[in-house]
Amino acid sequence: MKFIFGISAVFLLAILYVFNNSASLYSSNEMPPSSNPLRGAQTILANVNEQTLDFSALETPYSNDSLDTQIAGLIRTDDNGSLIIDTEFKAFMDYFLSSVGQVTPEQALQRLRLHFYHGLPKEAADAAMEVLKNYLAFKEASFDALALPIDSQRSEFDAQYRYSVLEQGLQTLYDLRRTYLGGEVAHALFVEDEAYAQYTLSNMKADLDESLSIEERQQLKALAKAQLPQNMVEIIDRQENQAKAMQDYSNLLANDPSTDEIREFAFNNFDSEQAQIIVEDFQSQQQLKRKYQQFTQAIDELNNQGLDSISEQNAINDIASQYFTGEEYSMVQAWQLAQQGQ
Repeated sequence: MKFIFGISAVFLLAILYVFNNSASLYSSNEMPPSSNPLRGAQTILANVNEQTLDFSALETPYSNDSLDTQIAGLIRTDDNGSLIIDTEFKAFMDYFLSSVGQVTPEQALQRLRLHFYHGLPKEAADAAMEVLKNYLAFKEASFDALALPIDSQRSEFDAQYRYSVLEQGLQTLYDLRRTYLGGEVAHALFVEDEAYAQYTLSNMKADLDESLSIEERQQLKALAKAQLPQNMVEIIDRQENQAKAMQDYSNLLANDPSTDEIREFAFNNFDSEQAQIIVEDFQSQQQLKRKYQQFTQAIDELNNQGLDSISEQNAINDIASQYFTGEEYSMVQAWQLAQQGQ
């Protein structure tokens, strides 16, 4: 799986995650060392730009993490032959930059350059290289600007602080994009990132306003969602529907359902492929539980035989091998530990 190297998306997703898992936040004296894998990439790009174009390199594999994947995004021109700068172009750059670590920065930038001059007219390719240069400058500046400590202790109890940190971070990104890319290019590349950032902030602000009723909060959140591009609304709707379905599924499991009940629920709430996976997983879990019950009964009988501890453990291992695979027995041992901790 390729890791998309996009500072804005990484920052947004990471900070949203830690705000929901505040114990994982770092305080100023706990901040782990970090480095920008693309530091100095503008200088590298200038050197790459002096090299001879060898398009035969496009026929060789790019990186291990890109094997069996399709290149994300698009590079293309409009009817006048001018480069189209949009979220697809950003996704194309990020696809190759995301492999830095698997490849060197020079290899990533050289591959981008080859694609630009192979797939675009020279003038459009030159424009793509200029955008890439400025994009790298933004990456470096934003990495440094956001590599700041967060007060983990305060974040655990101060929701307003969490909101303020996120708001400040997103505003920093917004400003840096326009500083290094210009307003028009920044908007074209980051329109979806910024729309989702505003949506997130609006939702958090509504949740923090204790003067609002539940209905008023829902109205504000609906209004914030309505400001998003339609494709993002559809994605969020799918995610929310899936989250609700998974919660309903958890509730169903708590009531000891039959396989038929699981099958009906799964095919009514998920696509056929997901539903089949859910049913098969449930059946596997049920089968494992039945074997576990038989196993525990056999252990109970063993306990009455008066064996010494070593002999008893050897006997338990023998019984376990009759009922479980190695992976299954690991799960069984986890169940046993959980029961001991109750």
